[in-house]
Amino acid sequence: MTAEKITQCMKPHGKEGIQTIKEMNENHKNISEFAFNCITVNDNDKILDIGCGGGVNIEKFLRLTDNDVDGLDYSEVSVREAIKRNQHAVDNKLCRIIQADVSDMPIDDETYDLATAFETIYFWPNIKNTFKEVSRIIKPKGKFMIAQGTDGNHPDDEKWLSTVEGMKVYTSQELEKYLLDAGFNSVNSFKKENDYILVVIAQK
Repeated sequence: MTAEKITQCMKPHGKEGIQTIKEMNENHKNISEFAFNCITVNDNDKILDIGCGGGVNIEKFLRLTDNDVDGLDYSEVSVREAIKRNQHAVDNKLCRIIQADVSDMPIDDETYDLATAFETIYFWPNIKNTFKEVSRIIKPKGKFMIAQGTDGNHPDDEKWLSTVEGMKVYTSQELEKYLLDAGFNSVNSFKKENDYILVVIAQK
């Protein structure tokens, strides 16, 4: 993967950004499928997908809950594509797509039952403080699910890290520490058998 391609993954932009979003929707299917098998969604859960990209996981969550499913991304292209993909839910006030930075979300305290982050925390600034910001917008007893294609031991990790300035990958142990320090009460990790896919679920 080229540096430009990973830059697009960080923040899709321009015409190439639209193509990148389509590729991410396809390439991340295995990660998404495993993550959805790890979490239980209740009928009345209000959900926020952080770093929502093209909105494919918003679409999946909308089938699982009768409550709102919102998305947040700092890429204008991603926000536009996520709205387009979930236009019916947006029009019916069941979905709101917010353009904002995860480190400073324009969201009230204790708004969501579940927040999710699929293949995105590699690029989050100051992960400790950002996890505190995520904890802030989650209700008591609510959950935060992280899903990523590497558990920190993928053979290609070093190549990615040497290519992209500011990118970081985390092990389950590192994530558990940061999440507990951020105010979550418990953390469970799930690793896909014979793969590097990692899902971490923290409960507030």
